[in-house]
Amino acid sequence: YPDIPLKDFASITLKTDLESLNLNWREADLPERERTKHVHRLHPYLGKYIPQLVEVFLRKFSPKSVCDPFSGSGTTLVEANVLGMSAVGSDISRFNCLIARVKTDRYDVELLGKELKDIVGKTNLMMDGGLFSNGNGFHTENEYLRRWFAPQALRELLCYKSLVGHYRYQDIMKVILCRSARSARLTTHFDLDFPK
Repeated sequence: YPDIPLKDFASITLKTDLESLNLNWREADLPERERTKHVHRLHPYLGKYIPQLVEVFLRKFSPKSVCDPFSGSGTTLVEANVLGMSAVGSDISRFNCLIARVKTDRYDVELLGKELKDIVGKTNLMMDGGLFSNGNGFHTENEYLRRWFAPQALRELLCYKSLVGHYRYQDIMKVILCRSARSARLTTHFDLDFPK
């Protein structure tokens, strides 16, 4: 495509001719830091499409509300919210619904910060033997978990998980737990395609 790919998304209106738009972005045209704007990088999701594509169509057709029956990680829902449109979505995966809900909820940021500091503090205390508990008490006989995590990492994950239900913003804490577990695995990212 000889034309420069679209970068001025705010210029899209109901009168914009979609045929005239070059939506053929390369990495140099739309780098990852721009493609993952807002909360789109909260958690990896393989079926995700770039939010700018959604933004183009939402601006072009300007619906009052959006229904996404296969919402995945919530890209369409987030972009609709950013543009002030009401949006509803569903997905067969409970985890996808969790991610989308976390990305689109409203938060008391001060309370969220306090809760996150509190759960991390309690986890650290419990792992150090304080707060009426010994971190060594967090064990599982689940062979799958024991194979994927080092003993210390697994104890920390189980400890944190045991506390999540005591907080208002437990959905965010569940996503943090998933990201932590993803980072703490006993395998490299490139080995995940063919785990032994």
